[in-house]
Amino acid sequence: MKLLYSFILLVLLSACKEKKEIDSNIIPQKTEVGSNDSVSKSNLEVATSLIRPKEELKRQKIYSDIAEFVEYDEMGEFPLFIVKKNNEIISLATNLEKDPKYTRGDIFEMKWKIDSLMVGGEEGVSFTEWLVDAKKIKDGSVSLFRKKYKKPIKYYWGGEEDTYTTEYKDYLYTLVEYYLANSKVELVKVTIKNPDANLIYSIEDGEKEGRSYTVLGISNDFEHHTNIIQWLYVDRLTKELYEYDLASDKLIKFN
Repeated sequence: MKLLYSFILLVLLSACKEKKEIDSNIIPQKTEVGSNDSVSKSNLEVATSLIRPKEELKRQKIYSDIAEFVEYDEMGEFPLFIVKKNNEIISLATNLEKDPKYTRGDIFEMKWKIDSLMVGGEEGVSFTEWLVDAKKIKDGSVSLFRKKYKKPIKYYWGGEEDTYTTEYKDYLYTLVEYYLANSKVELVKVTIKNPDANLIYSIEDGEKEGRSYTVLGISNDFEHHTNIIQWLYVDRLTKELYEYDLASDKLIKFN
């Protein structure tokens, strides 16, 4: 009987060994990423944008949206049409051949898409928003301000040496107009309502908390006496606009 049990045990051990050898020779099937056509196609077509943050967008499809004009920038490799949408500042590349001559704050309808962008000196292809067409539909705050306050706003250099370009000074001028047209400060609102007001601002370099700014002092020139009604700070790196709060000695971002 012991001999029989020993024989059965030997047979079972032999069978297990053969099964293990067979299993070790089985090669697992590999699933390549993107081998599923529908998944691969989806990855190529779906995109996102702050213009429509809650949507999945298709590349190269034309979309239409209403936005607020901020700036047209021709300084880079591609002209940029900069807009404000959903309280976000968004830059769209464009092939439009001329400056649309909009004023900051103007409301317009834009046709746009997400498409490829190749920047010289960089490898690979990235995707970004492209402006296809634009049409103004409503005057913004600055356009309305200009209709009410028709005098040119004067400015002067308050620092030791004027080193700013004409383009940058023009940009500062538009910021001052934008601030005056949208400010909630009572002294500013009262001043611009006065038809006899003579608005003027100084330009100088400044620093605060380790950052470099262009500092603008807006005042009302009355009988050759100027009284500052508001200090503005423009970040030299980001170009963001801040109003200075005297009571707290802090800069408040102005949108």
